[in-house]
Amino acid sequence: METDTGYAAQQAPLGNESPTLYEDFVPGRLLGSAPYRLDPSVIAQWRRLFPADDLGELMPHGMVAVVSMRAYGEVVPHRPPGNIHASQHFALFRLPRIGGDLVTTVSCTAKEIRRERRRVTLAMETRGEEGFLFSGRMTVLWAA
Repeated sequence: METDTGYAAQQAPLGNESPTLYEDFVPGRLLGSAPYRLDPSVIAQWRRLFPADDLGELMPHGMVAVVSMRAYGEVVPHRPPGNIHASQHFALFRLPRIGGDLVTTVSCTAKEIRRERRRVTLAMETRGEEGFLFSGRMTVLWAA
């Protein structure tokens, strides 16, 4: 499925039209992957907004979150209303070159109920032509 975000979801194990529920997550399970092309026109738009984030032929640092969150949105497209994005962390190994193709995998690494709230922790790992690029971890308070 190709979208205007530059992603085409490669796997949709959670994919139907119903919202993904807390019970659907299994720690250790790969949820899917989403490719993304670092299109020069997208980078130009970013640089118009953040001119100090121009790294020449490399993707701007701030786009690490953009790439990761877009992959999450593609891999887990049907989320219940009321989720709360509780935390997010990134580890950067290297930045990809503009024009390159990236693939981000999304996995469930943990889930727990704490203080009567459902918590889901997801890991994102992004690779490109250069190999491993960056990873992310996010915890979401899942509404249903």
